[in-house]
Amino acid sequence: MEQLLDLTIYRSGGHWLLVTITALSVLLGIGGVFNLFRTEPLRQKELLRLLTLINLLFVGGFLMIGWLHWSIHQNLPLNLSPRLAEWLNQQLGAANTGAAYGLPLYNPQAPPRYSIPLWIEHEKYYFWFLCFSLLAQATWGMLVNHRFRGAVQLVIAIQGVILLAVADPFAEPLPKFFTEITPWFTVDVGPMAKAGMFMKLYPRMIFYYNAHYMWLHPPMLFLAYACITLTFLASCFMLVRRDPPIEKLGYSAAKLGYLMLTLGMLLGYPWALQAWGPNWWWDPKIGSSIMMWMVYSGYLHTRLYANKPAMWYFSSLLGILCFVAMIYTFLASFLFPGEHTFQ
Repeated sequence: MEQLLDLTIYRSGGHWLLVTITALSVLLGIGGVFNLFRTEPLRQKELLRLLTLINLLFVGGFLMIGWLHWSIHQNLPLNLSPRLAEWLNQQLGAANTGAAYGLPLYNPQAPPRYSIPLWIEHEKYYFWFLCFSLLAQATWGMLVNHRFRGAVQLVIAIQGVILLAVADPFAEPLPKFFTEITPWFTVDVGPMAKAGMFMKLYPRMIFYYNAHYMWLHPPMLFLAYACITLTFLASCFMLVRRDPPIEKLGYSAAKLGYLMLTLGMLLGYPWALQAWGPNWWWDPKIGSSIMMWMVYSGYLHTRLYANKPAMWYFSSLLGILCFVAMIYTFLASFLFPGEHTFQ
């Protein structure tokens, strides 16, 4: 595998890039802590420049992840001999008869290649935290309150530490994916065993790695998660004291997040039918996502009555509950067995 895809530079360069991002994020978070407990803003221009540098490095790392996925697409096709391909197409044709979602036939002139989106395995954490950091940059002008800016900076620092400590996408790139495909390129087996290996890899390639919905469903949800985090911070501040700029920012983030969450969940529906069949409803992650969406809907509905007595505090509590529901939904993939668990 190492002969087909040299990842040495990717591992070392990407890891040190992430170390730099984390170090700068911690520095940004320290500045945020100081601002949280000061009555006057401290070093706002310098902190904005630091956030800009972090985002530039974040984007650079994301481009590195894109390079890895392009290299996989170019260098790791599932090649079969013409004779085995002909036999396999006969089996695929028979299996596709009457099937709601059949597998494409094998084309020897264009063997199937992986077109993997940039947010699987540990890369999804990187993309999620990149979305939040870019969102913080885009809304900096709306974050008039230096204490609120400090809270956002502290969250960015926490996310940077999480990436480096437990979710580094560069140190061991796509371990589950490479565990799946390594035998195909390293083990010398007979034709029937090769066909068996192909039929283990091919459906997952079509319905998961190469699925069109994979390019839409997950990134919309991770962008929604970033928006929910910003709304959560705004809700915490608004429980203490009403501040119109913070109120406006939290509500704007909530509306964008709700749109992304709703579209992302709707786009997951036809994908689930293809990949899992009619029993997809029973996946625990699906149930917890619907719960989160209902809490989110309740939050936006109560915002319509925010000027009524005590309603503002109730709305802010729902904004915090949205964040708790998001964390629970995310952890559901680790806590309960289901289709999402194995992705």
